[in-house]
Amino acid sequence: MRINQRDTEYGDGHRLLYQGELYTGEVEVTGPDGQLLAVYGYLSGHKSGPQLTWYPDGTKESERVVDQGMNLGDTRQWHPNGQLSALVSHAPNGVPYRHRRWDESGNLVEDQRLGRPEDDPELPAEEAFELGASERAAGNVDGARRAFQRAVETGDSEVGPKALANLAVLEASAGRVAQARAAFEQAIATGHPDHAPQSMFNFAIFQQRNGEPAHARELYERAVASGHPEHARKALFNLANLAVDQGRVSEGCDLFLRAMAPPFVGDTASRAHRRLAQVDSGRSEQVREVYLAAIAGADSATAARARSLLREFDLLYASPPRVISLNSREFDLAEIESAEWATGRRPGYSSGYLDVYTHDGGHHVLFVDLRDPYDSRGINALRERPEGGGL
Repeated sequence: MRINQRDTEYGDGHRLLYQGELYTGEVEVTGPDGQLLAVYGYLSGHKSGPQLTWYPDGTKESERVVDQGMNLGDTRQWHPNGQLSALVSHAPNGVPYRHRRWDESGNLVEDQRLGRPEDDPELPAEEAFELGASERAAGNVDGARRAFQRAVETGDSEVGPKALANLAVLEASAGRVAQARAAFEQAIATGHPDHAPQSMFNFAIFQQRNGEPAHARELYERAVASGHPEHARKALFNLANLAVDQGRVSEGCDLFLRAMAPPFVGDTASRAHRRLAQVDSGRSEQVREVYLAAIAGADSATAARARSLLREFDLLYASPPRVISLNSREFDLAEIESAEWATGRRPGYSSGYLDVYTHDGGHHVLFVDLRDPYDSRGINALRERPEGGGL
């Protein structure tokens, strides 16, 4: 329905009336010669829908779309010669984020970004994500939230899942439980090979802390099943701790052993063998078997990492140790002929010089600090030898 503006009036709240009723439809404005100058859409007395104007000669002057008075999308204006003169772009919330102007020859004379960057729908996905990370680091939770949401809205297949994963953690840290759960679920639903398993793992931690151990266990198991090189191992470690906390110690120890297996990403394997030694010190040989298998059957980089992990474990937990460390230098116990304090007696201030003699005729003078766990364990191992009583 279209009526002429001359037949309307304004009521309370500046709402348009036609025949005493709030008007819905189009209102046209005409000039003295009947030429069409404007057409405005209305809904229940409020401007809503397309808003169009023309110059008296019929050249379009402007166009915009509004919803209950709020601008949507782009607002355009033209010069009388038909050349675009202005373009104002609006975010979905009606806030203008970019204003461009051209002269009558079509030359761009102004291009201004308005408002907050995260409100700009044209902001590229990666820039939106980086903005979110920056805002989070600065402690601006609301700004970070808007930026991460903007990155998600771009639909980028890589950045979107990453933004959802970070948004979930942000909401969890802010104590917004429902919003965090929703974001975690959305991140998992993307099926992204990295960010979905990451969100399974983080969601499990969140649920565990919020008194949902059964759901946490399910999420950890899903992360493990993903086979992700990092998050599957971390999930195994947390799943093992959860089992131990719930009294399923044997199951937990088996899971610790699985968490130690390659690939060695981060410090999960080291954490797993340290925790296993605390829970069940009788599993030392099984720990060694895991690392020895990796040394024998893996690529050179993995084998080197397995050797390092095995040395770490033996130095700290093997009984008796095969290798000891003194002043950051490693010795095979079988290679040491004897050792004695340089002063002839145990140092009085927890540190001193130690003379170490090896079967190949070597003589090593080492500064040893008994407060260092590696040095202390090495000295204890030497004392346990028949010839070590003087230490």
